[in-house]
Amino acid sequence: MRTNKTNQIEWTYDSNREQAEALWPSLGFSNDYIFGAVLKSNPDLCRRLLECVLDIPIRKVVIVTPQRESSPSLQAKSVRLDAYVGDDSGRVFDVEMQRYEARHLVKRARYYQAVMDTEQLDKGTDYQDLPDAFVIFFCTFDPFGRGLKRYTYRQACKEDGSFAPWDGSERVYLNTTGTRGDISDDLQSVLDYIAGHNNTENALVSDIEHAVTDVLSSEERRREFVDMQLRMQDEHRLGHEEGFAIGHAEGLEQGLEQGLEQGLEQGRADTLALLSRLSQALAEANRSDELPKALADSDYLDALCKEFGIK
Repeated sequence: MRTNKTNQIEWTYDSNREQAEALWPSLGFSNDYIFGAVLKSNPDLCRRLLECVLDIPIRKVVIVTPQRESSPSLQAKSVRLDAYVGDDSGRVFDVEMQRYEARHLVKRARYYQAVMDTEQLDKGTDYQDLPDAFVIFFCTFDPFGRGLKRYTYRQACKEDGSFAPWDGSERVYLNTTGTRGDISDDLQSVLDYIAGHNNTENALVSDIEHAVTDVLSSEERRREFVDMQLRMQDEHRLGHEEGFAIGHAEGLEQGLEQGLEQGLEQGRADTLALLSRLSQALAEANRSDELPKALADSDYLDALCKEFGIK
């Protein structure tokens, strides 16, 4: 058994790998990895999905990059896009699967769009060359609490709401729990499918379901998923190590060695206790596949702790 001990935290790679492999057969379209893999493996299916979400014609999807990491600069906050998509007319799309109520979702969408825009223009190019960009969130909850099935945002003039010059950007939030608003039968079926109500009589949903089955039957995809989970856990562990080291160095510099050590020890004990309780709660709810993402995303960790009443 291969282990790594740092700061009294033991990470057991073999058991974590076995856990990730055991989860693989139960994953579905709402899982981030499966979602991205399905879109990447099926560009035309991705095109049909975008068309029914945005109500615009798309001739051909030419690139789909799942789990793409982007940053406008070395100093800027990086982002990981679930699926970055481009079509043959140059338009770009970020498609996200959002299974928890994250804080500041609107500002997250704004930043994602800004990162996408920054990547599109090289020095010397004109602003008119900036392509249309769309950010889409499939939410398994109502992000704004108004019951709409789809929330679409474009800029409009504050003084005259009827004046809304098109700047080529749009953000769409889809709500699988929505009860208001007119959407196509295809989009409604997709939202129902994500919510767990499988309607394979719908052609689009049926094709998505077949694509999910193909991904789950791929040995290469399974290995990639397991390796990704372990890599995310390693990144989280390294982040803890760096944080402890920086905090210790700063404490020494300020002559607060004893107080810092006590604080770190208490914080470490509290963190381990919280993660242990969360891991047990997720296992009992048959949702252990969400633990690696919680370790890598503080918003997700907070949301899960709130959901299960863990303090």
